[in-house]
Amino acid sequence: MKNYLKTIIFIIIVCMTLTFLLSCNNNNTNNKSDSTTGANSQDTTTDQMLRENTPDSLPADLNFNGQEIRILHRDNTGGFEDWNYEISVDNQTGDIVNDAIYNRNQSVEDRLNVKITSIGIPGDYGNMSKFINAVRSSVNSGSDDYDLIAGYAYYIPTLAPEGLLYNLNNVQYLNPKADWWSADCDNQMTIDGKLYYITGDMALTLIRSMDVIFFNKKVAQDLNVGDLYQVVLNGEFTIDKLNALVKDTYKDVNGDGKADKNDMYGYSTSTGNLMNGFCAAFDQPILQKDADGVPQLALNTQKMSDIVSKMYDFLYNNQNVYATPESSAANSTDMFPENRTLFMAGVLYNSDNLRAMESDYGILPMPKWDANQAGYYTVSSDVYSLFCIPVTCTKIDAVGATMEAMCAESYRKVTPAYYEVTLKEKYSRDEETSQMLDIIRSGLKFDFGTVNTINLSEINSTFRSLMEKKSGDFTSYYEANEPKYQTALDKLITQYQSLQ
Repeated sequence: MKNYLKTIIFIIIVCMTLTFLLSCNNNNTNNKSDSTTGANSQDTTTDQMLRENTPDSLPADLNFNGQEIRILHRDNTGGFEDWNYEISVDNQTGDIVNDAIYNRNQSVEDRLNVKITSIGIPGDYGNMSKFINAVRSSVNSGSDDYDLIAGYAYYIPTLAPEGLLYNLNNVQYLNPKADWWSADCDNQMTIDGKLYYITGDMALTLIRSMDVIFFNKKVAQDLNVGDLYQVVLNGEFTIDKLNALVKDTYKDVNGDGKADKNDMYGYSTSTGNLMNGFCAAFDQPILQKDADGVPQLALNTQKMSDIVSKMYDFLYNNQNVYATPESSAANSTDMFPENRTLFMAGVLYNSDNLRAMESDYGILPMPKWDANQAGYYTVSSDVYSLFCIPVTCTKIDAVGATMEAMCAESYRKVTPAYYEVTLKEKYSRDEETSQMLDIIRSGLKFDFGTVNTINLSEINSTFRSLMEKKSGDFTSYYEANEPKYQTALDKLITQYQSLQ
């Protein structure tokens, strides 16, 4: 009996001890989660787990009997970048992104019983006609050469009004509203119930091409500008705040009595492509859908006039800013690693060229227009890939399933490999950059006018053209160009409505 009682007492003591330890552990975990670092780590881990476990809607028993899915895409002939990696890699190399893409394709092929074939041809900006004509010639001749196209976002929209592309809303197994496709792209690009191109996690270029602001940590410390990350988190990183931060930063480094590329500035930028994202950053639409879902011109507002005036003053009536033409863009980018500018406008892939930089740097979102703006917004420079299906494709079901599976698997595996590991750990130099990248990515916007600028008399270049011309007169410029914008838009909408 005594032994029995001893046993009972022992069990009670053990249970009480375990309960106490578990309670302590839970308290410690909760305390850690309350801290900024703990919360970020937990959020990152949770996000990755959610991604990896997010199911798609593809039937489990799909079998396409070894059908070949031929994907036309840009190769690296243009010299700007090796575009092949986005679609296909030959083998595993040990590089985490390379291997994630390789495993993605293997997984999709095994799952659907298809064979993914990569067809790369010149397709950078300089080879636009060559790429477009390859698609146009194939479709117009009735040839069945390609099943899926991954092309330059700037010029792919020219294919849609010609009736060369399949309506993705009619593709079985493809779900444009799934997490791996850009919901904003789907919403903005769907006209008259028709969606001809889309982008999402299958396009690494979409993330790599996002507009951002880099800041030099050494210069920031020397100037005692404070915690810039906290400024962002407080919702206070506006264009006025940026202007205040660069105040009194100019120094005549070479002592020649004139402001030039060898001096010290608060902000450096080119006035070419990097100007295109400011309308989105300031939440000023190019086009806006009416109650019937038809895009209408939306630029002619007092806000747009104010944006042009303020940015003109910021760039040209400001000794603390070095703004250079696109042809001299290297001048502004050289300043940053040489610690001669606090801020540098850029795109995320500029990080590739900063890895050897001795001073630390950080990454911030594009500034808001004012503190009342709901969030931080950005665009992806138009070198990213849009995906579309030529109307001559004879295996729509297999292509739709392959697109969905590839994008879903990219969402689960490739994006975490690139975004969570390559960007956040290899390129970024502090924990806060991870949080900034999450903010930037969540604010990625699309506009039918921006994406279709080539079909709309380059309407997206309105702000850029004014800044390149060093003009703050929006009203005169817009009045002179509105007729051609309206004519092009009316024509494009009519073409969309007439397409089957």
